[in-house]
Amino acid sequence: MEIKMPPLPESSDKLFTTEGDWWNNACLNYLPDGWGLYAIGYKDAADILVKYVETERMHQDSLVFPVVFLYRQYLELALKDLIRQSRKLLDTYEPFPKTHRLDELWRICNKLLKEISPGDSEEEMRQIGRLIDEFCQVDPTSIAFRYPEDKDGSPSLPGIRHINLRNVAEVTNKISAILDGADAMVDEYLSFKSEMGP
Repeated sequence: MEIKMPPLPESSDKLFTTEGDWWNNACLNYLPDGWGLYAIGYKDAADILVKYVETERMHQDSLVFPVVFLYRQYLELALKDLIRQSRKLLDTYEPFPKTHRLDELWRICNKLLKEISPGDSEEEMRQIGRLIDEFCQVDPTSIAFRYPEDKDGSPSLPGIRHINLRNVAEVTNKISAILDGADAMVDEYLSFKSEMGP
C-alpha cells in the first residue's frame, strides 16, 4: 500500500487570499461595528465543535480545550460590547476595561444594565453572576484552556477529570439568551437616542 504524503508548504502559498470558491471567502469589515460579529463567531465555532462531538462521539478529549476557550472568548467579547454600548447610551465616559476576568466584566456590565433597566430579569442576572463566578474559579484569566500550565508551571486544570461539552454548550446558550436580549434592548435605546438627537 502506497503512503500518500500530505501537501507541504510551497513558495507560492499565501494564507490570506481570495479564491474562486466564493463560498469559502469570508467577508470582513462590512459592518461599522464588528464587536457582535467577533463574539458570535467564537460562539458559533464552539457550537459547531460540540455538535460534531455529539454526532461523531469522538475527539472530545482534545476538543474540550478549544470549545471551552471559544465559549469563554465569546462571553468576554459579549460582556465588553455590552459595557461599551451601555456606557455610550448612558453618556458614561470611562476607560475601556482591559481585563480578561469575566467576573470583573460581569460586575461592570450588570451594574450598567441595572441602571438602564432596573428590575429586569433579576433572578436570571443573579444566575449569570453565579455561573460566571464558577467559570472564573476554573479559568480566571483566560489561560487554563489555552495552555496546559500556568505562568508558574503549575497544571492549568488541577483536579478536574471530566467536562461535559453538551452541558457547557447548553448553559452558555442560556447565558447568551439573556446577553442577546440585553444587547437588543441597548441597541434599541441607542437608536431612539440617535433619532432624538443631542
